[in-house]
Amino acid sequence: MISVIVPVYNVEEYLEECLDSIQCQTYTNFEVILVNDGSTDASKEICERFCRQDSRFHLINQENKGLSGARNRGMSESQGEFITFVDSDDVLKEDMLEQLIKQVTSDDIDIVECWYTNDQKELAIPSPEKVKIIFQGNTKEALVSLCRDNIVRLNAVAKLFRREVIFNFPFLEGLFYEDVYGGIGILKQIRRMVKIDYIGYYYRVRQGSIMNREFNLKNLDLFTICDKVEQLYEGDVELLPYIHRRLFHLVLMHVVDYHIFEGNPYQEKYVEYLNRYSKSSSPSFLMRAYQLFPQNIVFISRVVGAIQWRFEKYIIKGLWKGMK
Repeated sequence: MISVIVPVYNVEEYLEECLDSIQCQTYTNFEVILVNDGSTDASKEICERFCRQDSRFHLINQENKGLSGARNRGMSESQGEFITFVDSDDVLKEDMLEQLIKQVTSDDIDIVECWYTNDQKELAIPSPEKVKIIFQGNTKEALVSLCRDNIVRLNAVAKLFRREVIFNFPFLEGLFYEDVYGGIGILKQIRRMVKIDYIGYYYRVRQGSIMNREFNLKNLDLFTICDKVEQLYEGDVELLPYIHRRLFHLVLMHVVDYHIFEGNPYQEKYVEYLNRYSKSSSPSFLMRAYQLFPQNIVFISRVVGAIQWRFEKYIIKGLWKGMK
């Protein structure tokens, strides 16, 4: 059985669509753990209605503890051999659970991952008869993929976890960017993971969400997370350079998205971490560019990002459609 854990906090506008997409899954052997994290709108009533209608849905009410606290509470109340997480404003493709569980073909596969999208229209693309595996590997191979080619992703959603693996690495509570720590750290716990070339999850980016790009002091949690990730791999001379590579890009993303070099009072802190990580023995193009042209790194990053976005959107997706 799969346990679907849904943290819920003030999402009355989107919650029903999210829960409908879970309820209508082609794979039916699942339970849904709804963790109402202190909502003050009609979210609780919507959850209660689904629980009355479908015995697979279960509601837990708690005072607000944040996303990580809600996920951890949901895990503690779950019964499934496998666990997946769904944010309460997102939507699943109707066969996502089926496609993920089909890839658990041996006892050593601990994580199965699919693509997520910010374009809901992509969920309407028919699933291929046979979904292609685009990555499978152990801890080292998964970490290298995460830090070098970004096929393996940091996110907690759009993944199926073996129960004992995720239980041994609960989410950090009280900090932003818990998925960074969890996404990198949990790879130390796995025997093997699989990534499939299949878009099964719509990630909604909305005003007021965690992904909203407006700087506040909680954004500085990134440095605490970076330090904790480094500690996890401390002394690992083989993997630590890849960790530094990934962390460099995360810090640089902050610099670009939050306009840190435009008078932000914490600019020196960001520069300190960029300087530290840019010395990695596994440098990327942007890391080399930063070493040569630190004053121009924001412009260079935006140009590279625009090129990558167009490449992924038009070339890779075009090839994928041609193979269907």
